[in-house]
Amino acid sequence: MNRVAIFAHFDTKNIIDDYVLFYINELKKVCSNIVFVSCCDLPQEELNKLDCHKIAQKHNEYDFGSYKRGFLYAKENNLLEGCEELLFANDSCYGPFKSLEKIFSNMKDNNSDFWGMTKNKYAFKIVKNRTKDCFIPHVQSYFFVLKHNVFNSQVFEEFINSVKEEENKNSIIEKYEIGLTTTLEQAGFVSDCAIKSFYKYNNPTVYKWRNLYKETDFPFIKCSLLRLNNTLHTTVDGWQELFNQEQINLITKNLSYTQKRSIKHTCPRVIKEFVFNYLPNKKMKSRMITRALLKSILSFLTD
Repeated sequence: MNRVAIFAHFDTKNIIDDYVLFYINELKKVCSNIVFVSCCDLPQEELNKLDCHKIAQKHNEYDFGSYKRGFLYAKENNLLEGCEELLFANDSCYGPFKSLEKIFSNMKDNNSDFWGMTKNKYAFKIVKNRTKDCFIPHVQSYFFVLKHNVFNSQVFEEFINSVKEEENKNSIIEKYEIGLTTTLEQAGFVSDCAIKSFYKYNNPTVYKWRNLYKETDFPFIKCSLLRLNNTLHTTVDGWQELFNQEQINLITKNLSYTQKRSIKHTCPRVIKEFVFNYLPNKKMKSRMITRALLKSILSFLTD
């Protein structure tokens, strides 16, 4: 199948790390062309690591800004002629450590117009500068696929061209990640996801990441988890048990300069897992209250 991937990249050290190169090589197994778009001013020696189309242009529009630039590049260079599927992916995951070919094969005869690796059942709206919890199922933007009738549509082109710099990350999520699914579904396009397990939970890639990887074909682990950005949402204790040594080396090499925070709680893993599994995972307000209590409880248990 003629499939084009747009891959969004950012790195604090202005390098293309090995885990990204691994990801790109795996994409080559399922994609005819790859457009690598970095919002860093990468030196030429870094760009030389890649054997694909590449753009390195600093901007402040996050992943969707890179998706926009990649899409326009692919269109201008006729990469979308005869293209059946357009994939958008980013470097927010380690992997894929399982078969992408199997994922695409399973979705080949799917009746959807666009799909993602996973869907998030819950979302939010910003009302008077405050976030309000809502039931808004949407395809998560770290890995999503558009079929030709979608990426050739006027509604999608208008949407992607509307991407601009926003004031904060919440605005980006609301307007672009949540907004993409909403906009396309309102236009009559049908969405789906490859991994349906744990869909009932809020953001299973974080809250149910261990089950998701162990029990399904889900091939990733989110970088934010292992960089310890989610220690009030889940525990990553023992994550190495899920991967082979080569994969562990790939991950820990990147963590050596991206894992900036220390673990907040050092009590036994069994206690943390018990607590996290019984936390509410839907309403943002209840999560915030429970996380605050959790900090106090686990700090007490650690003392």
